[in-house]
Amino acid sequence: MHIACNIDSNYVRFCSIMLVSLFENNKGESFDIHIVTQDISEEGQKTLKDIVCGQYKQKIYFYFVSTDLVNDFPIDSTSHISISTYLRLFLGSVLPSSLSKVLYLDCDIIIRSSIAAFWNIDLTGYAIGCVEDMWSDRDEIYSRLGYPKDFSYFNAGVLLINLDYWRQYNLEKEFTNYVKYNAEKLLFNDQDVLNEVLHDKKLFIPFKWNMQDGFFRRRRRIRKETWDVLDKELCNPAIIHFTGSKKPWHYKCMHPYKSEFYVYQRLTKWKDCYPQVDYYFLFLMIIQRLAISLGIKRRKFRKFKKQWI
Repeated sequence: MHIACNIDSNYVRFCSIMLVSLFENNKGESFDIHIVTQDISEEGQKTLKDIVCGQYKQKIYFYFVSTDLVNDFPIDSTSHISISTYLRLFLGSVLPSSLSKVLYLDCDIIIRSSIAAFWNIDLTGYAIGCVEDMWSDRDEIYSRLGYPKDFSYFNAGVLLINLDYWRQYNLEKEFTNYVKYNAEKLLFNDQDVLNEVLHDKKLFIPFKWNMQDGFFRRRRRIRKETWDVLDKELCNPAIIHFTGSKKPWHYKCMHPYKSEFYVYQRLTKWKDCYPQVDYYFLFLMIIQRLAISLGIKRRKFRKFKKQWI
């Protein structure tokens, strides 16, 4: 199986943890890891090699992309997202032409089970296999990007990519042209680009392959007809995607699967790296839990019975 990530030096730790979760839950499988980057230090490369090649006997490759490729693309300088996010638009030309497909994974992710069934999904006639986004019921998305809501909107953090399709139809040129002429429309960066260009070229796959933060929330922003399926899959998702600005390495993250992130972190050199306690926030959480128990306040996350790995 071929896995692609696009990162910079700041995300080496989280990429490492994601890869550990992949390998731990897919023992016996062979992986080629493709790291696409503009800037990753020699120390960062060594760290990833030690995990992929040394610890798990898998293969890793690094692809250094010119900064000129995406430096003119729009990005919010105050966001937790870096310009590197756009690099996934160029996987068709950056990765070897011998690769017909690749599984792209963000690094704010943990994998909890085998992904063999995911990898083997038939993408004939489709550019990507993807999961609907947690905000996909918002009308603003479709008025801004200019395509019908019936096509919905997907999350770009987990993508099974048909590279042959991308190359055959020169999608990279479509992506770059869209950015060039529609930069003012882009709120969610390359995710918006991918959705507009591929809105009628995608295959939706089960939610368990990209279980996003908003799916666990009591207040959801995804189509209501999906809720019953989501509620069933909350208990044992295959891939947890910690979407949003509060990640499990932040003290204020309250995600119900946060503790599992640390299961895999403990298998890396960051095993003792935990966020500093915010006592004021801790006090507020105690008050909030008391208010919930008294029925004064409603909980933010849904109740479900988690199946532990």
